[in-house]
Amino acid sequence: MTFAAVVVSYNRRELLEKCLTALENQTRPLDEIIVVDNGSTDGSAEYVVEHHPDVFLFRTGANLGGAGGFAWGVEIALAHGHEGAWLMDDDAEPELDAVAPLIEAFETVTPTPSFVASLVTAGRGTYNKRNPPVISHDAERQVVAHAHGGIAIDTATFVGVMVNLRLAAKTHLPLSDFFIWLDDSEYTHRLSRRELALVLPASMINHPDNKPVSNDMAGRLFYFLRNYLWYIRERQGKLSTDMLDRVGLVVHAAKQFPVAADKKLWATSVAKGFAQGLFSRPRRLKPGSLLATLAPEERARVAGSAT
Repeated sequence: MTFAAVVVSYNRRELLEKCLTALENQTRPLDEIIVVDNGSTDGSAEYVVEHHPDVFLFRTGANLGGAGGFAWGVEIALAHGHEGAWLMDDDAEPELDAVAPLIEAFETVTPTPSFVASLVTAGRGTYNKRNPPVISHDAERQVVAHAHGGIAIDTATFVGVMVNLRLAAKTHLPLSDFFIWLDDSEYTHRLSRRELALVLPASMINHPDNKPVSNDMAGRLFYFLRNYLWYIRERQGKLSTDMLDRVGLVVHAAKQFPVAADKKLWATSVAKGFAQGLFSRPRRLKPGSLLATLAPEERARVAGSAT
């Protein structure tokens, strides 16, 4: 079995340097590191070429958002023939012993999990409350996960998620139309419906928890509302749960009004978010469809295995 790390990067060169250094010094070496550069203008791609020549770099040429970047990342990892892809943003910094427990779970849990997630921390041993996984209510799955030192979950964020690419090949790629937010929830939930998914506290990945939090979501409110409605419709859950979540979105939008600095932007974001979330759907792209958009020479380079 071979395993690759997939890092989506956009204009955070200093953080990318830390991420790649941690990945290259794992106690269990990765078989490949793939960086998807989302059109950075701060020299991130050039840094990778100069200082990390063994890293496979793919430049999207534009900012496709985290969702578009991870769609490409999964596409490339599949094309390179790996069994697992460890997905993360460039601001993630894995502990040096983080990947070993994930690979061990892939090799020992039967059947192979749909994904195994690292515990997201704000410094080693400090739980990061901003990136909580959704705990599974399936008692049988919890028993199996506990036997392997983990906790069964239904969804996780794209901060250190090792995806089972054999399962990923049987479904569509992460939904790039989400652009930002909830693409990871939709994708991991889609995978966990197929097989056990778990988080392993023995695998820790640091994610900054010092970013300022603004109550005013401004234009990002549009993405949150639209994407959450898309997620509700994609997951095909219980009608009662879906209705409660939709009511919760209305309440959330209403609570944003008094804190919104730009009321016109608030109104536009709410109207567009609900309209697109209810009356449109994100595109579903099968594995291989992104590679098919490349020119033949570039397609051959990207599809070539580095292992």
